Amino acid sequence: MTVTDIPHEHNAVSVLGLPDGARQQHRITKKMLAAQFEEQAPGDARLITKALASAQLVGILRPETIQVPKYEDAERAVVDVPVLEVVLADKTSSADRTRVTQLVHRSMAKPVVLLVHISDYTTMLSLALSHVSRTDPTQSTSVIDAHVMVPVGQIEPGALHLDRLDRTDMWALYRDLVRTTAADGRLASTVLQAAEAIALRRRLTDLKTELTTVVRDAKQAKSQQRRIELNTKARTLRGQIERVRDTLYSADHDDGHGAT
Repeated sequence: MTVTDIPHEHNAVSVLGLPDGARQQHRITKKMLAAQFEEQAPGDARLITKALASAQLVGILRPETIQVPKYEDAERAVVDVPVLEVVLADKTSSADRTRVTQLVHRSMAKPVVLLVHISDYTTMLSLALSHVSRTDPTQSTSVIDAHVMVPVGQIEPGALHLDRLDRTDMWALYRDLVRTTAADGRLASTVLQAAEAIALRRRLTDLKTELTTVVRDAKQAKSQQRRIELNTKARTLRGQIERVRDTLYSADHDDGHGAT
């Protein structure tokens, strides 16, 4: 599987509405990505070499290419955001997939938009809120504060186009991309911070998984009392799922905080 095999609707140009001036086409070697970890974390370097089939830089978001001002404060400077597409090797496990994706984010000292193509032709959009590693003397790697991966097929078409996101500055745009992605491209609550949206999505996923298990156990329960207990728990979980959905998706949800 190569990048050329990917459905058009799953590439960066389609997902982000990437303008011509922001598009790139440069191969990134696995050695280049693995080099950041060879000395301190050789196991991570080996995983990159094993799990990545290929990597390409397909775009760079800069003030001059997308007409969004740079961002700079005492903690961070966001001048450009690389857009990468990687193809994972066949039979890469789910755990390794998540790990190697995070390693790609950590290998750069800046926000990254990462499209991860899997051998079953599924594409995941990976985004990470991060900061430059304070223990890295070269200031060339980052530490992840929050990470989200969402199947591109679940995201509303066009919802992540750059011209629909917060264009106040580069950091605001990236955080809005994270927030909207965490809500599957639906209209996320405007008061949610990006990290809060990621936490809510994770909570929603956990609740759905737990509900599936409880429903299955209820069907298999042999005693009526046990079935009643599990069905009661299932109703509670459904109520919790609805509350989390309302908090994540409702445009009218307001708890007194400003949008970020």
